[in-house]
Amino acid sequence: MSKRFIGLDIHQKIIYATILSVMDGTVQQYQLSTQERDLNAFLEALKPGDEVALEATRGSNFYVDHISWRVARVAVANPSRMRTNKNAKNDRNDSLSLALQLANGTLPTVWVPDQETRQDRELIRHRMNTVQEQTRLKNRMRASLAEHGMSWPGSDIQSAGAQLFLAKLCNRLPDVTRQILADQLDRSSFLEARLKQIEQVIEVRAARWPQLALLMTIRGVNVLTAFTILATIGRIDRFPSADSLANYAGLVPRDYSSGGKSRYGGITKAGSKALRWALTEAVQSLCRTDGPYRNLCRRLDRKKKGNGISATACARKLLEAIWCMLTRNEKFRLAEPELIEEKARRREQRLKAALTVAEARKEHQRRFLVSQLATLQDLASRGAQMPVPTKLLASFGRPLAETG
Repeated sequence: MSKRFIGLDIHQKIIYATILSVMDGTVQQYQLSTQERDLNAFLEALKPGDEVALEATRGSNFYVDHISWRVARVAVANPSRMRTNKNAKNDRNDSLSLALQLANGTLPTVWVPDQETRQDRELIRHRMNTVQEQTRLKNRMRASLAEHGMSWPGSDIQSAGAQLFLAKLCNRLPDVTRQILADQLDRSSFLEARLKQIEQVIEVRAARWPQLALLMTIRGVNVLTAFTILATIGRIDRFPSADSLANYAGLVPRDYSSGGKSRYGGITKAGSKALRWALTEAVQSLCRTDGPYRNLCRRLDRKKKGNGISATACARKLLEAIWCMLTRNEKFRLAEPELIEEKARRREQRLKAALTVAEARKEHQRRFLVSQLATLQDLASRGAQMPVPTKLLASFGRPLAETG
């Protein structure tokens, strides 16, 4: 049987496929829709010895999950490093390029995390988006006050002092502005409550990472930052050196080399923004205490490098230390035993509370499902002409005690 190399150029509504058979010297190209019927027909036509390549785009993980168990290999290409003909760029050529580079072993690939790690990353992105939305809302509230010559001098506009301050200002604001401000405060309170719920989910999911306690030996690293670092890095063994991890995080300078001369610019920022945020949060605490990180900051400050460059340099130094810790399974060399014990105690308390909330939420969902099944069974017993949803067919007709 001739081995086939398949390149898939995936879009929202269509997929362009190129099937390259090297031994037979044949190339087949065709277009299919992403509708379930056409997609299932394509998946059924795949063979166990096939190798498939597709670009890392939004939704690519869905296709990886559905294809990987049917074929010998699925390679996810890095689109920023793909070799394509820019003068003749179209779906046909893109899928052909994927198949050809897969066949000759020159396809630049990216690591595909498992589903649980992808869920962790999605949770981190959701929290960051919620924080950004809350920040934008607070800025609009400050702008509304500034339009009327007022301001809140504190840092948290949702604190008790800020709420009392805003309540006293109500009579000095126009009616429309007062209503807008009240609506913004309600939305901000809602986002604050959502953030607490998200962080409770993070507390529970973070427990699945055995290296979490290891990273929490670092001053300034709590459950959230450790969870962000671990979920973003994934498997540490895919980085052969600390420099490769720093490059992945985008904490290395841009290199402009020509004619034997080299010039370095700012950091590439090519990696995860969440990872750089977590590292920056940690080094802010580390630089407040005596040690190598504070010394590095002072040394760079004396050279007038600025706070941004100092923080970036410390973040890279910390990331290299984290690579050593995860690779060798060692604690942080500057760990403080009393601080570690305090962190562990607080983490245990928060995890216990988060698990209680999670169990209550799961029980609520179970009761909701049981009530829906009871309603459907009641309608069916009355002879109502109402089709049962496909997803509930497996549970429909069974005793309610068996559901949930």
